[in-house]
Amino acid sequence: MNDITKLNSCLKVYYEKNFFYVLILFCSIYIFKQTFCIPGSVILNVLAGSLFGSIYGFLLVCILSSIGVSSCYLLSKICCIEEVLIKFLPSQLRSSKTTLENLVSNNKNQLWYLLLVLRIIPITPNWLLNLIAPIVRIPLWTFMYTTFFGLMPYNYICCQSGETISSIQSLDEIFSFKTTMQIMSIAVAMVIIKIASKFCKLQTQ
Repeated sequence: MNDITKLNSCLKVYYEKNFFYVLILFCSIYIFKQTFCIPGSVILNVLAGSLFGSIYGFLLVCILSSIGVSSCYLLSKICCIEEVLIKFLPSQLRSSKTTLENLVSNNKNQLWYLLLVLRIIPITPNWLLNLIAPIVRIPLWTFMYTTFFGLMPYNYICCQSGETISSIQSLDEIFSFKTTMQIMSIAVAMVIIKIASKFCKLQTQ
């Protein structure tokens, strides 16, 4: 965490004199990281909140997340990533692919709702979802806008923490049990609403 704080201090000094250079560099790194499934979203989100403020940083990372995962989606589709995944992640791919295919098939009419829940739940392996999405024929536009809205809770917590980065001793403090449960509660609430709406439809028939 000390390294992140030092990096943040250095970037802030450069940011004050070279705003556009820092902005372009940050956007390029973020999109590159998302495109090639490189870990580190939490660090970049925290830096975004510190450099650009919690509001502007939050909006920026939401946009960049959508662009980045869309690039990953297209990369997976164009380069036939499925064959690579089968070779290096056979068991994970088969189970995840089958599960996601069934979910997509059973929720064709409200696919956006399913993707929102999968994005909000913090235990969802987002990098694998990004790669598998085109394989199970999830439309790119639906995948893109659900990423924008679904990652909002996660992005907001990170960016908000960025404004007080000097007081954070560890990245674990950002996602404490409390904040994790808050994000989980959003996903659970969405699932309950979905189940309740189906129940009400059955009652009225």
